[in-house]
Amino acid sequence: MLTDPADIGRVLGDTDRFPKHGASTDQLRELVGDGLLTSDGELWDRQREAVQPAFYMDHIERYADVMIERAHATASRLSPGEPVDIHAALTRTTLEILLDCMFGTAIDFRERGLYDIVDAIQTPLQPDNQPVTLFAPDWLPVPMLRRAERARSELRETVTAILEHRRESDDGHTDLLSMLLDSETRMSDEQIRDEMLTFLIAGHETTALTLTYTLDLLSRNPDAERRVNEELSARVDGRPTIADVVAFEYTEAVVKEAMRLYPPAFEIRREPTENVQFGSATVPAGSLLLLPVWVLHRDGRFWDAPEQFRPGRWLDGTDDRPDFAYFPFGGGQRRCIGQQFAMTEAQLVLATLLDRWHFEREYDDLELAPAVTLKPTTDVEMTPRRRG
Repeated sequence: MLTDPADIGRVLGDTDRFPKHGASTDQLRELVGDGLLTSDGELWDRQREAVQPAFYMDHIERYADVMIERAHATASRLSPGEPVDIHAALTRTTLEILLDCMFGTAIDFRERGLYDIVDAIQTPLQPDNQPVTLFAPDWLPVPMLRRAERARSELRETVTAILEHRRESDDGHTDLLSMLLDSETRMSDEQIRDEMLTFLIAGHETTALTLTYTLDLLSRNPDAERRVNEELSARVDGRPTIADVVAFEYTEAVVKEAMRLYPPAFEIRREPTENVQFGSATVPAGSLLLLPVWVLHRDGRFWDAPEQFRPGRWLDGTDDRPDFAYFPFGGGQRRCIGQQFAMTEAQLVLATLLDRWHFEREYDDLELAPAVTLKPTTDVEMTPRRRG
């Protein structure tokens, strides 16, 4: 485990000597194929070149309307005084947003069963199911794992069918799938399918978790919630827009502070290709190197009152922390390609919900467990109350 930000920067900045950890990546590859999350070398370079334009700011501005519309639908589904599992509600919201941005709004995802398919795929990744998922022998007919395997097959078939239909269409789509099909960097249908699977499985959960933890922290810190509401009242006229996100200061700080305390990607794993030296320690080739995001984010060497929720620390003008004291999106070449998308989405959804609702916790403390991401172990029940 590395806890010196300089060492972490060294590892993340050299993907040749410190590629992704093999065994961990192999597990993910079974789920999503060879997308950006799991590929490396020349294949990764080509994929990154093809996908990167989809996450430029001008395209994110197009996606913003989808984010706002889906967030508004979520806010409208809530009922005052009726408790809701806010994590489940936000997971649905971010999945809907991602599906619309990937494939366009003309596809009926519920009719195609995509919500149930994604849920079946992710069920084995839940913290309580991890022991069975990781250690059950292949010959053991575990119903949960069999359902997940069937769902993966159904998802690949569904994505392939959408892809093939889109190739035959010359409609002027502006979604992610069309951008990959039109990219100057030629990609096979199989590669495009794997990219779409990667975004679909990995691209919505982390933002849903960030929003869940943000609402939890605001429910515990009424002064911070009041400041967010004051900023929303001052800046937002009607529904929030991409221009509002650009102007947000405190709202952005709240999201960043939530990711500091509860980073969904709580650790990064790498594997050196040769023996390497860190200080006086020699790490053999093939070892598991842990880059503990959670630990660095709560390290008193870099943060005053590290366990406290203080959004103002991002606005006080002091930025003397070293690089990689804070890295919720990773770093180096393999820094999360969707960082700006995720930050925009989180702020638009948060602003839309808080414009109408205040949320009260129906639990004392969040119980968390490390799985592929850092997840609550139980439902996160909150009761919405009308704001104002």
